[in-house]
Amino acid sequence: MSRFKNQSAALSHSFHLTLLMAGLTFTTSVVAEQFSLGILGATGRVVAGSGELEVVGVIDKSPASRAGLTIGDRISGIANVPFPPHSNRVDDGGNGPQRVLGESLDDIAANRDETARRIVLNVIRNQGEQPASIDVACQLPYRAGVLQDEGRRQMMDRAAEHLRATCRADGYWNSPVGLTGDRVLTAWATVALKSLGQAEDAQRLDQCCAWLRGPHGRSWVPQDPMQKGPDNLGNWALTASVVALVECGAGQLGPDDKEAVRVVCNALKQRMNDQGRFGHDVTPGYSGKGFNVINTLSHLAWAMGTKAGVPMDETTWNLSLEQIRQSVDPNGGVRYWTMKNTGTADASLRTSSMALALAITKQEPELVETFAKYLDKNAARTREAHAVGSMGMILAPAALQRYDPAAYQRFLNEWRWYLSLMQDHQGKIHYIGGKRNNGGDSYLGQDRMACVIAIMLLSPADKRLILFKE
Repeated sequence: MSRFKNQSAALSHSFHLTLLMAGLTFTTSVVAEQFSLGILGATGRVVAGSGELEVVGVIDKSPASRAGLTIGDRISGIANVPFPPHSNRVDDGGNGPQRVLGESLDDIAANRDETARRIVLNVIRNQGEQPASIDVACQLPYRAGVLQDEGRRQMMDRAAEHLRATCRADGYWNSPVGLTGDRVLTAWATVALKSLGQAEDAQRLDQCCAWLRGPHGRSWVPQDPMQKGPDNLGNWALTASVVALVECGAGQLGPDDKEAVRVVCNALKQRMNDQGRFGHDVTPGYSGKGFNVINTLSHLAWAMGTKAGVPMDETTWNLSLEQIRQSVDPNGGVRYWTMKNTGTADASLRTSSMALALAITKQEPELVETFAKYLDKNAARTREAHAVGSMGMILAPAALQRYDPAAYQRFLNEWRWYLSLMQDHQGKIHYIGGKRNNGGDSYLGQDRMACVIAIMLLSPADKRLILFKE
């Protein structure tokens, strides 16, 4: 098995700069993003304001290794065209070295002619006291472009292979921490595999649904839903479980699955307070201000429940919907709280899950349009979603496909660089986080979540899920 020459597992690093101003000391952080370099078979790091991409890892016998790329090299451009500087602004997405390299690798590797699959990297290498500028020519293996049908299916197949290989025999995926992590990861991995429509997954998906129902058929909801349950952050797991159970049955649920969905939908109803606010578990968080993402995910769960014949409580729905109405920013995104000026930089999950809930239940078409237009216009923000770089990337494509397939295609074009860099020369899918907090994905298991992201980005056009269908 090939291994990276360096053993660092970190995805980002903070470099602390001390500034002396007017006799006072201030400390700030310059955050570097670390990520896979795709088919090159290496790892790189970029820092805001710099157009250089530092090589921090090289896989043995990879195209990068064979070309002589080494740790510490700084790639400054391609074929004498310098990279634009990297930005830490969420609205800039992958602009800079990431986008240019990812899209260039995707284009060059898709050439059938071997002589055209050569990329010349402009490299700054420390040699003695003075850095030297050299060219490193990398010969790439053939791989169809990620947005071509062949390349799209290849990437989904490789992602599915890893999910199948890491699913435990009793039907769940083991996260690095806690039962809630296991449940959230299992639910979304189940949805991803279901979206592929492969017969070989049928038995495994049945096992996953049985596991998600929990030991007593209530998805770990206590008899008193106002008791927290066996682990923290339970509402994240409950909402995801409903989506997985309903998708696996294509809305035609057996009695056990339907009962679990009913129990969860009722528990979410009871956990919302009389102001329409939620928390991670049984009480509204953040000193009673609530937690809008649980509102929007609960709406998605209730909407999916209706597809399985579980009635929606209209009073509960409308009370929560009013909370979201009060939280819609002028730009169309759903804010963190109802309070103004709480921002939408991380609104992709809240906005996409609410758009899907309303679209599935065929309600509020004008609000659906508002949300979809926000997601379309602000596609570069999609990786930023609370403490994860994954959930917006999982649900925004579905919301856009439902609203306007052309908007979904624009979204794919925005993220082509990302898909290209996720997949290394051996086809392995690597996690690429957002610019901010990716801690939640570390709890879930970044290798599996990367595979879920890849599948959910690329599968909406196949329309095999309720999430994707009009």
